[in-house]
Amino acid sequence: MIYKRLLSIGVCFVASVIVILILFVSSDYLRNRSNSFVRLLPPHKIIPGPILDLKKSDYYFAGSNKDKIYLGNFFIPDSILDIKSDMKDSVRLQLHFSKQASLLKGSFSIVEDSSVFVLDGNQPALFSGSLFNGNELNISHPPFFNKAVHIDKQSFVFRVVMRGNNVLVKYRSDSTGFKAGNTILKKQVDGIFCTDGNLVKTPDSKHLFYIYYYRNQFLCSDTNLRLTYAGKTIDTNTQAKIKVSYIRSSNQATLSSPPIYVNKQTAANNKFLFIVSGLKADNEKYSLLGDFSIIDVYAVSNGKYQFSFYLPNFNGKKLADFRVDEQSLYALYDHYLYKYQLNF
Repeated sequence: MIYKRLLSIGVCFVASVIVILILFVSSDYLRNRSNSFVRLLPPHKIIPGPILDLKKSDYYFAGSNKDKIYLGNFFIPDSILDIKSDMKDSVRLQLHFSKQASLLKGSFSIVEDSSVFVLDGNQPALFSGSLFNGNELNISHPPFFNKAVHIDKQSFVFRVVMRGNNVLVKYRSDSTGFKAGNTILKKQVDGIFCTDGNLVKTPDSKHLFYIYYYRNQFLCSDTNLRLTYAGKTIDTNTQAKIKVSYIRSSNQATLSSPPIYVNKQTAANNKFLFIVSGLKADNEKYSLLGDFSIIDVYAVSNGKYQFSFYLPNFNGKKLADFRVDEQSLYALYDHYLYKYQLNF
């Protein structure tokens, strides 16, 4: 009897391992297969520049202008790293909160001009004030959110969950309400994972972009969430290739297999939208996906594809995040900040 039970457990374990291996192999095949598109790869589009050792990892881009780049750190939420654009000097700016304030895991900061906003969508809470005067930050309480971008003075666009779907809303920190968008995010599978993606804006705040992770589509709207156009990335993946499972005991949904990322990180300046692609083109080798980050460039004005370029790994590390400010591209690799000059 014991032998049969052990045999049964062993068979189940082996079967589980085989299923997991099949899922990973199939996902790797989908990433590396022929995807029926080619990239335009003109040479010398980026010029390597200075490198700054940040000493610590877990940094992200909080803001930038022509003179400075601002970094936040997920594990040091009460400070901002202020770095001059020549990468030769940096200073840590301390943020001040009330004694009662607390930040949960996942909070992040946004810097615009001389203002700083610290956002925590899990409480939810929004702290705002001057980056430089050292005063205590003011607090307001927006709706629960999981993505945010600052668009004008006290105005933000949040991604919130409504009736089981991701929805974009406009919110003012000096108001108690928010304005719902025109449901521009389109459901394909479950309304949450299938509409997951990046939310970015152009520095002049005239264009807002939502770029889906798992399909070849992105949306451009104005700051009132009126759709300007729906764009397409150059690959052919129109449907999100994900499998969603539901856990009844906890009433939660989860991805039951590794998702196929079509679009990864995203950045924008006032002329171009930059998207890190997760798929190889038919005129590229498989090894590129391991050694480089592939960035496709689209025109902000109409969403049309322009060309692509590669960012190589640095010290064996893949690109973690990037930001574009006018003609400068800043890239984060682990605890290093690398600056490139755009040659277009």
